Amino acid sequence: MRGAEIYNESLFTTVRLEDFVPTTHPLRPIRTWVNDALAAMDGKFSAMYEADVKGGRPSIASEKLMRAMLLQVLYSVRCERQLVEQIQYNLLFRWLVGLAIEDPVWNHSV
Repeated sequence: MRGAEIYNESLFTTVRLEDFVPTTHPLRPIRTWVNDALAAMDGKFSAMYEADVKGGRPSIASEKLMRAMLLQVLYSVRCERQLVEQIQYNLLFRWLVGLAIEDPVWNHSV
């Protein structure tokens, strides 16, 4: 007897992206190093993106863009369009960049 193919997406999720990444994955220590380096650069990023001076729409966090660019180099992703596509459906990429499962991904032209 063949089972029915049923897909029922739950309304709420209780799973964290952290649970999908194995504890021995090589990106875990890299993420820690990158987060420490980006935390040290927080003052510089804040000075560059002061809302009072430049105005305009809110930008994407520089830390997320830097982590995404690191993924592009580490995984040899050819272009920003493919990088954004990978971040859209790859849970490992979302975890490293710092996006939740339901967070939208920015436009590739950023």
